[in-house]
Amino acid sequence: MSTTAAAGSPADDTVRASWVPMVAIALGQVLMSFNVAALPVSMSGMVASFGVPPTTVATGIVMYSLAVAGLVMLGAKLNQRFGAGRVFRVMVGMFVIAQAMMVFAPTATVMIAAQGVAGTAAAALVPSLVALIAHHYQGRQQATAVGTLGSARAGAGVAAFLIGGILGTFVG
Repeated sequence: MSTTAAAGSPADDTVRASWVPMVAIALGQVLMSFNVAALPVSMSGMVASFGVPPTTVATGIVMYSLAVAGLVMLGAKLNQRFGAGRVFRVMVGMFVIAQAMMVFAPTATVMIAAQGVAGTAAAALVPSLVALIAHHYQGRQQATAVGTLGSARAGAGVAAFLIGGILGTFVG
């Protein structure tokens, strides 16, 4: 899947890796960013659905952030021990399960627990994204991939606000 740089270019001897892995890496970042950005937009709907004060729903946001902050070093250790690719796949699955819990949460307590599960998965996903970039890309291509990862986060945040706002306004 690798191709060499075009003949006559300054980097004739460098091997360029495919950007296909970067698509999966960026989508992993988008998953996490959507979660963080969509919750504040949908807070009033959750308050109405669960019949709880806004601070209870905000606890879900705090639970996610707390889990990520508290467990990211453990996530990095898991990546070292089991490999970034395997950890990435397992944690994306765990994150999807947490989001399904969010969608079908009958109470605010289940929603808060789901955010804790999502934060735990994200704590291992964050280091795996960086490790996967380091594994697949070198030199300038690696720098571009890291920049793309940051752009994916920003773009997903904007999209989540727009999509969350539209769904909150027209769907409820």
